[in-house]
Amino acid sequence: MSQMNEGGFSGFNGPHVSAHYKDQINPKNRGNPFIEALPDRIDIESFIDVLTSEPPKDPQFNQLPVEDRLELVQQIRPDFWAPFPSHYDKYRNLYSMIKLGYQSRNPLQAIYNRQFAVGIDNIFKAGVDDEGRNLAGNVHTSQSLVEIAINGFGKSQVYDRILNHLFPKVIHHSQYHGRALSTTQLVWLKVECPYNKSVGTFIKSFYAEVDKSLGTAFYEKWGEKPGTIDKRVMRMIQVAAQVNLGVLVIDEIQKIQKAYSGGEKNMIDFITQLVNTLGIPTILIGSFKALYLFKDSLANTRRGIPNGFAENISGHMLEDSWEWRYFLENLWDQQYTRTHTELTPDLREAMYFFSMGIPDFAVKLFMHVQSKAIVHGGAEKITVTQIREVAKVSLGLAQPIFEKIRSGDHSAYQDLEEIKPDWAPLNGYIQEASHRLSVHGSVAKDHVRVLQKNKKEEIITQFIDFAMQFGRSSTVAEAIVNQVYNASNGMGDLSLMYAQIAKLLLEKEEDSVKDKKSSTSRLPRKVKPPKIAYLYSSDDIRFVVTEGHKKGLTTEEALEQNGYIREVDELLNFISKKEGNA
Repeated sequence: MSQMNEGGFSGFNGPHVSAHYKDQINPKNRGNPFIEALPDRIDIESFIDVLTSEPPKDPQFNQLPVEDRLELVQQIRPDFWAPFPSHYDKYRNLYSMIKLGYQSRNPLQAIYNRQFAVGIDNIFKAGVDDEGRNLAGNVHTSQSLVEIAINGFGKSQVYDRILNHLFPKVIHHSQYHGRALSTTQLVWLKVECPYNKSVGTFIKSFYAEVDKSLGTAFYEKWGEKPGTIDKRVMRMIQVAAQVNLGVLVIDEIQKIQKAYSGGEKNMIDFITQLVNTLGIPTILIGSFKALYLFKDSLANTRRGIPNGFAENISGHMLEDSWEWRYFLENLWDQQYTRTHTELTPDLREAMYFFSMGIPDFAVKLFMHVQSKAIVHGGAEKITVTQIREVAKVSLGLAQPIFEKIRSGDHSAYQDLEEIKPDWAPLNGYIQEASHRLSVHGSVAKDHVRVLQKNKKEEIITQFIDFAMQFGRSSTVAEAIVNQVYNASNGMGDLSLMYAQIAKLLLEKEEDSVKDKKSSTSRLPRKVKPPKIAYLYSSDDIRFVVTEGHKKGLTTEEALEQNGYIREVDELLNFISKKEGNA
């Protein structure tokens, strides 16, 4: 971002910049180094330009080989991002929250430093009076909010992108208009709640994230130090005040559990104190499972929460909404098929039906569908049938939940918590086209096995043609071929499978002769018939095997010497030529 380029340098985790102070229009913000060092607010057009992200695009990409285009398809998920006007609203609120939070924490004012003299722990214990003043006499101006959204909506990504692209992580101050000011300003910190853990474990994560951002050693000093929850919370708040934290973003808030150290009550009480007593804005991000945190606990502490505390709850996008049309049209442009498929009303309807307008599901569905079209070749057109077939595989677990949502049962939102789009089919498409790769080393055999399995019908046909040369019926030949093929699920060595087929056919012939002799021995003895020599031509496979046994060769060796067992590469070339002729 342009706001961070000037005076910027590499930090431990996130961009660091040297302070450059800007004039403020609002009198409340003037003379406050923490506010004046923040980047200027940008308008919505610049916001969209900065945050819009697309994977690599070039008209020539659509003519690249299959493998290259599949690789580009995989790039859609990490690179594609289409900001909405509602995202700008979140940026506007976040920017205002940070500035308002710093209004009551001006490092040049005596009341700010008085807080440290009184003691952050004492201020935390005392809370605030009826007029909102803390023990040091400061009235904080901080605001906070809650973001609750359906799983896959991208709620965390919105704040990740806004914070990383539009705000520095750390601002280093040295002097302010000729006055010494040696301090560090941690503008924002994002901490994810550990799964099924307590407020105490969250505090450890907080120390770890601060250390990553500033190169400090707070975790080493406080992370494993024992104490009550209240004591550990007070230590954390001391650190938050010491690093001049602008906003704390707490992600995956639903992971705080009741079973650990008071769980949700301690978390809500902690947030209330953080916002009211020290003036540090806080954003809570969670799924619909986080609503239990606010149903009772937050309601009981509502009067202690600043007026700016808001709860933003988002479900899936509506099919006829501007946001869904804008999102899908931008996503649809990311095509790497040889033929560009126009977005028709039927395709739009199918994409919505099978993704329910949830961005993460829609992106992965589009990637899977496009990969299938590329691998199967031909015109490489995206169709409604393909969307339906792919959705049944990659989003199959989500469809019953989507059906509940369509019926108006919004409790199904919580069921999506454990549902993730299945990534395996996309890897399957890549494997399906892997014969176009040049594979070497230890993975070469695995590559050949994958090809064999994909070419099952062609290889079985070749096996049956081979088996028929033994003079057996097509029924017997097919039965033995299937027996050998299924023994390794088609993944065995081709040469060995040819040898096994020949061996079984010869054994079956020997058994047949023995059975005939056995039945003949039970008949009345008659005049012994003259011995008949069964003569085979030299190119008869039975003659080849028999002569080979006389020379001490195995069945496989005899067949190989006479060209009946082909090398794998030879077979693959044969199949490839056969497909080309077809």
